[in-house]
Amino acid sequence: MGVRLSEVAERAGVTASIASRVLNNKADVRVSEETRARILTIADELGYRPDPYAQVLQSGKSSTIILVSPQSYYLMNARRVTRLQSALHSIERPILTADLSAYGNPRAAADFLLFTRPTAVIWVSPDWSDEEFREVCAALHDRDTYMLAVDYARPVPPDVACDAVTVDRAHGCYLAVKHLIERAGERVALIGQETGGRLEGYRRALAEAGITDEMVVVQPEDPPQGAYLAAQTLLRERPDVQGVFCHSDLTAVGVIKALRDHGKRIPEDVAVVGFDNEPWTEFHQPSITTVSHPIEQLCSLSMSVLRSRLEGNAEPWCRIVLHPGLVIRQSTDGLA
Repeated sequence: MGVRLSEVAERAGVTASIASRVLNNKADVRVSEETRARILTIADELGYRPDPYAQVLQSGKSSTIILVSPQSYYLMNARRVTRLQSALHSIERPILTADLSAYGNPRAAADFLLFTRPTAVIWVSPDWSDEEFREVCAALHDRDTYMLAVDYARPVPPDVACDAVTVDRAHGCYLAVKHLIERAGERVALIGQETGGRLEGYRRALAEAGITDEMVVVQPEDPPQGAYLAAQTLLRERPDVQGVFCHSDLTAVGVIKALRDHGKRIPEDVAVVGFDNEPWTEFHQPSITTVSHPIEQLCSLSMSVLRSRLEGNAEPWCRIVLHPGLVIRQSTDGLA
């Protein structure tokens, strides 16, 4: 049987109400720092853990944190979610993992997230529209539930009711396309989705180099198969292509196979750059030049922001933006 709150209070020489408010970090409890420290020390020595059911009954809110994770075949998503799950265990709160793919509108998604009355929701790589995401955040904020967006594909507007730690994908795409232009030539294509800053970064690099010849092929959702078909379409329409920037590393795999099937040498005839820096890209043949997604830094900063909020930080919503780098390997190396 677990240690009861009354035991902690008795040992500390305070009422159960005061012990409860100290242990739940309530801002309005009026005790000396010495008394606060004594309560916390005794609770730690006795191994006291708050009863989550009692918390809900007393405050209308549990200490649960919900981690909303994307459902996809990208290894990068699994690495990001696993890293966050591991870090969350150190916070010593109940963690639930949720999938919102079955909820087609913001109200249904918000109702689902609020069902367990969580303290916080961490939403990893939301792929909803800006307006839908804004509506979910507003619904949670109205119910005093904290939201942290991790790796949203676009800049989060300052008035959206959440904290956000994101990666500047547009800058990463710009670096990739600029590299391809410098290494391979002016005829550079984009294969993938136009979202998440891809098209913005692609066009910025072309404009900076004075290039007006755009080659954009939208791939189906299932790389590398969809990327293979998209690359075949590109090669039929533009056999003179010199470089290809790919939506992801899996996209790059499909593109490389299509190029080889058309007798193209990589990087001598066509250079290729991926995105994400998946661990296996170093061992692919050829090894793949790619934009490095800073997962470790992303997750570390996200946990710092979460801890700060759980400890009572009431500063305005934060927007932290990380800048990816370029990892140069064989799929572009040797051309300059």
